[in-house]
Amino acid sequence: MIIDCHCDTVLQAYLTDRLITARSSSGHLDLPRLQESGVKIQFFALFPGISSSLSPLKQILILGDFFWEQYEHNLEKIKLLTSSSDLVEAMESDKLGALLTVEGGEVLEGELRILRILYRMGVRSLCLTWNNRNEIADGVAEGDARGLTDFGREVVKEMNKLGMIIDISHIAEKGFWDVLELSDAPVIASHSNSRAVWDHPRNLTDEQIKGIAQKKGLVGLNFVSEFIGAPDSGMKKLLEHIDHIFDLVGDDYLAFGSDFDGTDNLISGIRDVTIYPEIIAELEKRNYKESTIRKICWGNCLRILQQIL
Repeated sequence: MIIDCHCDTVLQAYLTDRLITARSSSGHLDLPRLQESGVKIQFFALFPGISSSLSPLKQILILGDFFWEQYEHNLEKIKLLTSSSDLVEAMESDKLGALLTVEGGEVLEGELRILRILYRMGVRSLCLTWNNRNEIADGVAEGDARGLTDFGREVVKEMNKLGMIIDISHIAEKGFWDVLELSDAPVIASHSNSRAVWDHPRNLTDEQIKGIAQKKGLVGLNFVSEFIGAPDSGMKKLLEHIDHIFDLVGDDYLAFGSDFDGTDNLISGIRDVTIYPEIIAELEKRNYKESTIRKICWGNCLRILQQIL
């Protein structure tokens, strides 16, 4: 069983006019392939990548409607996770559990009420920034990075109150530490890797990884070659990131956050979501205990979902 903490399939499917629920030869995942690969819960990000001529909020609303349209026609196959009871239902049935997320706090336009509207739409996680500055904080692409703004602090507190998962992938380091200090709940880096293994601004330093562990959160390893490093080495390099984080903080804070359909540059050897059984086999070859593999594949993320939802 797998829980994957990040994909951009909603946007990719919208742009290519395909159904998430039908098998496709394009894109990295769809419902049949998720089921074949053993994915039980998939986080579906709404990312404002439709057109720069539309506001981020308008794009998110369009993508949210696109998701809901397919969800309502497939209620017998998918369960949207908005509460702990939904989580139980998904885990005890044959349905795919779907967690709806938003990537980039600029969609809030500085209005806390929009956060609550998104919550009522079924969104249960917000990635506070993408790479750039917004009303909440600065992303990793900002050179002179600031931390949480006053509005950003309000957002963190309101997400804690509502029961939303705070995602700190993409946020600049000062904002990262502000969030960890302020949040009452665990936080996740849904699709981030280790900077000690591959020095990229999107990856996490050892101190950041330790901070997430101290907060009882998790790091979702992504499969993008730019963040893994040495793309031709493929799976071997991904496993180095897993090894490093395991050696640093143990097995309670690792998960997967593939970033499927958010890139054209997956590491070699990873074609789409059906790769997960092969990743598990590689972990077994490296003599990871069965209990550790369960934690990485689904246990750690399930703990977060149970606590926050």
